[in-house]
Amino acid sequence: MEQVAESLDVQKMHDLYRAGGEKRLMAPHIVYTDPLCPYPDCGQQLQAIDFRLEAHGPAIHDPLVLSWWRDVGFAGRCPKCSNWIHFTIRGKRPISADEADALPKLPEDWHQQALIL
Repeated sequence: MEQVAESLDVQKMHDLYRAGGEKRLMAPHIVYTDPLCPYPDCGQQLQAIDFRLEAHGPAIHDPLVLSWWRDVGFAGRCPKCSNWIHFTIRGKRPISADEADALPKLPEDWHQQALIL
């Protein structure tokens, strides 16, 4: 029962965070628990990312910011292994090209503008 209450509290905080971010159209930046690219043997550091979407102009910035705060996230290629990753507020995961095609996408050069730690 205690875990259920904790899960509801975490969900409430997540929903509040998302609503505030969307209302203010805040640029997405994130610190993930897992520090590496989700593909085995890649080793690319992707723990803390400031995507710096504003550097790509409003045509890219605006839809990706909305997608981020609406909990859809977006797809982008790993700067090292070039495989597709689904980036969201809750985490990052490997995805296929078909899955990437169904998501909003970061520009190919996203990692050149982003701050990645």
